[in-house]
Amino acid sequence: MNAHSQRSANTLRLPIRAAGAIGIALVVNLALSWITLRLGLVASTEFFRYPAVVVWTIIGMGGATLVYGTLTRRSATPDRTFVRIAAVVLVLSFAPDIGLGLTVDAVTASEAIGLMVLHVPPAVVSVLALPTTPLGR
Repeated sequence: MNAHSQRSANTLRLPIRAAGAIGIALVVNLALSWITLRLGLVASTEFFRYPAVVVWTIIGMGGATLVYGTLTRRSATPDRTFVRIAAVVLVLSFAPDIGLGLTVDAVTASEAIGLMVLHVPPAVVSVLALPTTPLGR
């Protein structure tokens, strides 16, 4: 199989990998949310709610899938590039939660930190499941 046909085959399998990755990220984030809420680890829950966790996890994983799909068509090293982009996006994704904690009186530090923690599983799942070589190796 030449490089072009291998790339095409990987692109065709991307929706399957993405669906699995979204499912895993959702299960992990919902489990973390349930544990966090059950144990009272967040002092407020204005933004820490199951529907929001589901929606934002799907949006984040969908975005990761689109970025990876684009890289497979435009980059000579899509796996390695995707992992680097995912790392930067993960760090940048903390900014809105920090902003919530700093600007919205009802949001406690524990809630902002809890929300930031929920960004990590989808990032890890995306760099393991979406690239054809996990972690871009």
